[in-house]
Amino acid sequence: MVRIIPPKAEPAATLKAFLLTDLSAVQLARFKRAFEKGANVHLRPMLHLNIIQATDDYVSASRAQIRARETSAGNTDPFVLIDDKLVAKNGVWYVSDFAWEDDVQNGFAESEEVLMRALVRTEHLAISHVCWQEGNPPMGEELEALDLDILPLQSDSVQSEPVGADDEGDELWSTDECEVIAESGEYETTTDYEICSNMSPMPREAVRLLSKVAKRENLISDWTWGRDVSRFATPDSLGENLPAGTIRMSANYDPNVPRVHYEWPEGSL
Repeated sequence: MVRIIPPKAEPAATLKAFLLTDLSAVQLARFKRAFEKGANVHLRPMLHLNIIQATDDYVSASRAQIRARETSAGNTDPFVLIDDKLVAKNGVWYVSDFAWEDDVQNGFAESEEVLMRALVRTEHLAISHVCWQEGNPPMGEELEALDLDILPLQSDSVQSEPVGADDEGDELWSTDECEVIAESGEYETTTDYEICSNMSPMPREAVRLLSKVAKRENLISDWTWGRDVSRFATPDSLGENLPAGTIRMSANYDPNVPRVHYEWPEGSL
């Protein structure tokens, strides 16, 4: 019997996303699907959004004014602004904080009074948040890589193209990986040199789930490394003895099979 072990992940942050423009139900649903795809919400969420209809005073305010109001209200986290750039560029505004001294010294901002913000392709929003929170790379470096001549940022800087606009690696977002425990008869092995030599480090023997088993579990059957776990306790630490020939391997979910429905945060649009 195949056992699927989802990867462990730290709880993802939830950011406010203020809707500053009118979107049809279809446009909002399209935005949510794009965000879900990039944030990997169906297996390992990297980020959650709480979409809020902006009040009139937020709609008429500048991004810097909204940042100041959120900070005064106790929200010091980054937030997202959804405006007409969503329809025009498939991008939303990621608003961080006012520039730090390092941002000015590195040429990312004109002064510490400038707001650090970036137009980001919807599918890139989650990974951009994770990277920018870790400073690897900092937001300024990604804006610099756009080669739009917008640095150092000023209060009236205009970003015409979103971060991630040219990324063609969308298929990477649909290859969710998990670990699988498979018993003898549920997988096959090979020592074929052409197959093993394509793996690094090269194994003496490659393994993969049988096609019918992978299809039953909504997984993709690809050659990979395997580890004999027959003599060890099960991953749930029940201390059971696993049948001889039981192995552990990595596998990817089939991106063509619909996942469990994602539940947006309570109160979100």
